[in-house]
Amino acid sequence: MLLLIGTASLEEINFRLRAAGRAAVPMDRFRPNLVVDGLDPFEEDYLAELVCGDIVVKPVKPCARCPIPAVDQATGIPGPDPLDILQAWRTKAVLDGAVCVGMNCIVGGGAGGELRIGQVLETSLSF
Repeated sequence: MLLLIGTASLEEINFRLRAAGRAAVPMDRFRPNLVVDGLDPFEEDYLAELVCGDIVVKPVKPCARCPIPAVDQATGIPGPDPLDILQAWRTKAVLDGAVCVGMNCIVGGGAGGELRIGQVLETSLSF
């Protein structure tokens, strides 16, 4: 299982954190395996697949967040938890109201292939 998050999603989260008088958080707080540019905030929620050559990555469900985004990944020291800010607009009824950021994905093709920073991925929406 892979975790996909768009950079625009983190920018939106940080905009809302700063608007609430809180510090921005880095992407590593959410621990994604795949970070993509070029999407609107949270557009990853609606992707059917991402394709690069033979590699096909399929988002299958929203990622319910645990308390880890509150922990500094370099030091292991907990700080303010951003989930309270996310609670206002990132809950998913299909996951019993869990706060969700990012999409859990499976590899649908090209297992063993490599994705690299800067590669272009073709995307398609699920609707």
